Amino acid sequence: MRSLGPLVLALALVAGCWAQGYIGGAAGYGVAKDLTVSNPAGSATTGFKSGAGLGAFAGHNLYNYLGGELRYLYRFSDSKLSSGGTAITFAGYSHAVHYDLLIFGRGRDSAVRPFAAVGGGIRYFRGTGKEHAVQPLSNFAILTRTSQLKGLATFGGGVQVKLARHAFLRAEFRDYFSPVPKLVITPVPGAKLSSCWMHDFTPLAGIGFSF
Repeated sequence: MRSLGPLVLALALVAGCWAQGYIGGAAGYGVAKDLTVSNPAGSATTGFKSGAGLGAFAGHNLYNYLGGELRYLYRFSDSKLSSGGTAITFAGYSHAVHYDLLIFGRGRDSAVRPFAAVGGGIRYFRGTGKEHAVQPLSNFAILTRTSQLKGLATFGGGVQVKLARHAFLRAEFRDYFSPVPKLVITPVPGAKLSSCWMHDFTPLAGIGFSF
């Protein structure tokens, strides 16, 4: 969370260099799709717990129906592992930074502007929990106190509603799609994840100010 302030300032400075620029903040709740980790003896469910997200964005209108946007999201991302009646979690978080193209269904002067978004960037995962010499379900995977940087693709859409000449509300839904950070959730030898990729479905609401 300490990095949120400087990132918001950086986004504001970037937006200030753009014509038809704007800045804003958003909050949401991410729901990551579970993965299965299996070995010859059975299987377990793993992935990241659902959690709140806080972010900021800075953008500009490239054309009447096309915009560009730099975005940041801090996500509470505790890792998890469960099988049968045993379940464990490990504290953690992630940072996502990406640039998106926004395709609007209406022009920049419209009061209501539906849009689709697609973009890419990076996502930094970090486990911050306390490690133990013996971890339950360690025959499937280990949840670790480490960090890993991964590429990120994001897709989604939403609607932007003008409140005043220089203010707007936004509601949107995003899929943050990235490779699984296998240093943070580490399958043990002989165990295999059901996928090398993970989805994080995140509805967001925010407010922005143009200048």
